[in-house]
Amino acid sequence: MVLFKKINNAGFTIVELVMSSVIFPIIVIGVTSTYDTVRNQYTISRQLNEIYAVLSACPEVDRALEYSSLSSGTNCYPNNSFVTEGGSGKLYTYFPNLTVTDTTSLPSSDPLQVIPDSKIVNISVGYPKNPTIAPLELRMLITRNGIGQL
Repeated sequence: MVLFKKINNAGFTIVELVMSSVIFPIIVIGVTSTYDTVRNQYTISRQLNEIYAVLSACPEVDRALEYSSLSSGTNCYPNNSFVTEGGSGKLYTYFPNLTVTDTTSLPSSDPLQVIPDSKIVNISVGYPKNPTIAPLELRMLITRNGIGQL
């Protein structure tokens, strides 16, 4: 007489298969979503870094110019192209927008209007891939004796 019958455990039950077919896609969707979010945030961070480099180079170019020749047409493009990552060789090019204003032309509500022999340089750089995002801006006060960032 056999008291215990040996049970064959060489496979998965239908319940285990159904549970795994429900749980596995949830895990894959979560990992994929996290990857996309990290990749997008990295792209934005890289673009902000590149825009900062362009904004940082503009005062150096303007500083080298003579005060009287500084105008809105001043060239501010020494470092405005960056190679994309991943080996594609494509370039992102940023186009800074310069506006030079004499402090005497500023409205009386602007606290810089009272500074004599000075110009305000506004530099803005936008995102080439997404023009709906507001551009980063830099405002500088340039006097005959030097430069100051505001």
